[in-house]
Amino acid sequence: MKICYVDESGNSSQDPCLVMVGVLVDAYRLNRTREEFAEIFDEIQNLFEENLRELKGSKMIFGRDRWRKVDPEVRKRIAGYLCDWIADRKHYLALSAIDRNKLTKDKTAGVPKECRDEWLAGGLHIALQIQKSHQGKDKNKGHTFLIFDDNKAKADALSDLLWQPPEWTDDYYAKQKKQNRLDQIVDTTFSIKSHHAGLVQVADLFAFIFRRYAEMNDFGKPEEWAGEQALIEDYVATLSSRLLPRGCRWPARQNGASSRWFNSIAPASLMSLGK
Repeated sequence: MKICYVDESGNSSQDPCLVMVGVLVDAYRLNRTREEFAEIFDEIQNLFEENLRELKGSKMIFGRDRWRKVDPEVRKRIAGYLCDWIADRKHYLALSAIDRNKLTKDKTAGVPKECRDEWLAGGLHIALQIQKSHQGKDKNKGHTFLIFDDNKAKADALSDLLWQPPEWTDDYYAKQKKQNRLDQIVDTTFSIKSHHAGLVQVADLFAFIFRRYAEMNDFGKPEEWAGEQALIEDYVATLSSRLLPRGCRWPARQNGASSRWFNSIAPASLMSLGK
């Protein structure tokens, strides 16, 4: 049994892309990971006089709000440490990214209307990656609970989408005739407040890192400070080692309409990461 904690970055319509990351953890290793994160969070809390409810990756890296008082080198080390920590814990990462301009162009012929929303498309893509990666595992070891950061406006729609997945998605993971759709996803999605789940906060940080990587490499966004791009690329190099196989995320051989569509709306730089 596995649990995947998911969060996104780039929710504003002004952001060129929305990026989702799922931190995928084996249930039997979850307690140790949660204990270690609590210890890490306590160390970070010592940097602040006031109570720190959650990390907020964009604020940490850009030094905004209360993070403004923390030395930039310390902020960089914290983000780098969390990247190394997940790699050392050998947890996998699911990654989805939606280029808003590509999504709004004539790319939706035959695509279920629910998927034309970038957040719903990203959530479905995360589920499809996990399905494709895990369906060959023995004795139900790939069965996965999906836990998303609370999104009251769209959580119910995503739950319905995954409870009754459209036939259009069958080709993504080569569904067999007698196979139930998305049979590796347990029931439907679950929502949680990010300050109640440390790994959702970690997913938020990683989603922001991948988003900034895409913004600078695909959309011409400038650095916020000298050396930002090199730092982000260093983080991404570490995280890329834990991504689910590229064939599960953006397969080079698109065997059907759904995989071709997800490939067509993704930022090019993120598609090339990992193996």
